[in-house]
Amino acid sequence: MRRILIAAVVAALSATVAACGQSAGESASTGTTPTAGTTPEAVVATSPTASPVYVRNLYGAEQGRDDSSPENLVLSEFSSMNGITWTSWGPDQAVGTGALSGSWCLPGCTEKPYEATVTLSGVTTVRGTRYFTQFAVDGDFPKPDPADTLAGSLPTP
Repeated sequence: MRRILIAAVVAALSATVAACGQSAGESASTGTTPTAGTTPEAVVATSPTASPVYVRNLYGAEQGRDDSSPENLVLSEFSSMNGITWTSWGPDQAVGTGALSGSWCLPGCTEKPYEATVTLSGVTTVRGTRYFTQFAVDGDFPKPDPADTLAGSLPTP
């Protein structure tokens, strides 16, 4: 009789633990209501904070370096930004404003760079470190020829 009571308590506790963090009747992994005769799936704990995200920055570093919220950033062989103020950084996207210049806007933008907004995205993991892999620049300035696009891929190690 004691074994039956212990088994009933263990079963009740297991069901309670599996239901934690779900609304009534939802499955932890799918958010759907389980059908009769099924058992709830185990709840997988995740970290509330994601690992940091970096950008591989070639500004002042020919081989590049891992950087977080850099003030100056080389976007491509055609464009770079200086004096960037980041309004957000990670875990999936970074957004900042700064002075845009590049070979596509010479000679005008060397004297007076354009105010622009850069968005970094496309996070990937390389050897355990997370990196932004894509950039897009927008602003009120003359757009370059399609070959000198202001969107593209960022380097990774």
